[in-house]
Amino acid sequence: MRGAVHDIAGGDATLGFAVVCLAGTLGVPIVWTGGRLDLYPPGLAWCALDPARLILAETPHEYERLGALEIALRGGMHGVAVVETVSRLAARRLSLAARSGGGIGLVLRQRSAGDSTAFAARWRISAARSGPDGAARWCAELLYARGRPPGVFLVEVDRHASPPALVMVPQRLPASRPAAWRQRAG
Repeated sequence: MRGAVHDIAGGDATLGFAVVCLAGTLGVPIVWTGGRLDLYPPGLAWCALDPARLILAETPHEYERLGALEIALRGGMHGVAVVETVSRLAARRLSLAARSGGGIGLVLRQRSAGDSTAFAARWRISAARSGPDGAARWCAELLYARGRPPGVFLVEVDRHASPPALVMVPQRLPASRPAAWRQRAG
């Protein structure tokens, strides 16, 4: 969703999920900021994300990462910030910047998602077993979204689409999903 910021938690699985999400945004530069960036350009290209579109900003300070994301969003670019925490004020500033610039913002967290309603959606992502054709899959738990009920979804990369896109898999989640998910999803 353009003009919005999404909070995505879940450890290492969030990185691949974010790459596929942004691969479909053709032509718009992407500011990607974090404490240690080790993105693999051939892997990005395989996911149809042109590495030449990326502007990488590596900094140890989270407030600088959030500031870079805010500037990118206000300027009409898309952006990703890898952080541990986001204050409610920072979330609101990011949301306003995305709305005014029309960009997509992704806040990636290694731990838990925040609780701010300034984000358009809050997700918890974990890796799932690959599809029958080897397509990457994720368990995506929607914790919050304006006007939508929470839920748990199995999504995979549709490699036949151009560019590759995320699609929902019409199946029940595997029984091996985390115990916390079984309680929430029923």
